[in-house]
Amino acid sequence: MASQPRFTSRRTLARQAAPPGLYASTYSVEAGAAICRRLAAGESLRSICRADVSMPTEKTVWNWARAYPEFALMKAHALGVARARSLAAQGARDAARRAAAGPFGGARGRTGRPSGYEPGIANTIMTRVMQGEGLEAVCRDPAMPSVGTVYGWMRRHPELLADYRRAKAMVEEIMVEQACEALPWLGERRSWPMLRRTVRAMEKAAARVSLKRYAPGGGPEAWRVVVAQADGRRRVVYEG
Repeated sequence: MASQPRFTSRRTLARQAAPPGLYASTYSVEAGAAICRRLAAGESLRSICRADVSMPTEKTVWNWARAYPEFALMKAHALGVARARSLAAQGARDAARRAAAGPFGGARGRTGRPSGYEPGIANTIMTRVMQGEGLEAVCRDPAMPSVGTVYGWMRRHPELLADYRRAKAMVEEIMVEQACEALPWLGERRSWPMLRRTVRAMEKAAARVSLKRYAPGGGPEAWRVVVAQADGRRRVVYEG
């Protein structure tokens, strides 16, 4: 009985091609648009990928965003639409709550102690927040109200909420400016590297306390993705 020839591998340092089909991407514009439409409607990526067996995994979607710039832009737009819609709904709920509360703290008149709101204390809090302190850190001061009280003030006084958001938006600029003003002048050769290190450190520190905004107040601009079909027609697969 003749023996079968033994397979022997050949060593080589040359780069080998991947097996055909093993790492082929499953991305298509239609699949990406289907995910982005559901993201824009308010679903989370986790629920889309785990509840629907026809959808790819979360890691695959992240890889698509890294590999395909058009999908990354479409995904960012969908998340911006969802975030803007959430902010609008939150603002409507806050307005309805303020309208139902009435001028005296409740529909049946004042039911608790006064809020204690004072514009001078609020301005002091906003100034300290603008300089890089967190709201919780400010409220640990015995002379300041509690965090819950300040949040209650923001719900009752929309102008205070607007001041708080402006203060958080200016945190990075003010922290960098104050840190650079405090630096000593050691000559051009030594001061410029120190200035660069200080700016980077302050930007990193300010990123932890600055206001997180995922979409502009009015929502992102309109976005449309059109694909060409085999018969030459063009079809809109995503629009928001």
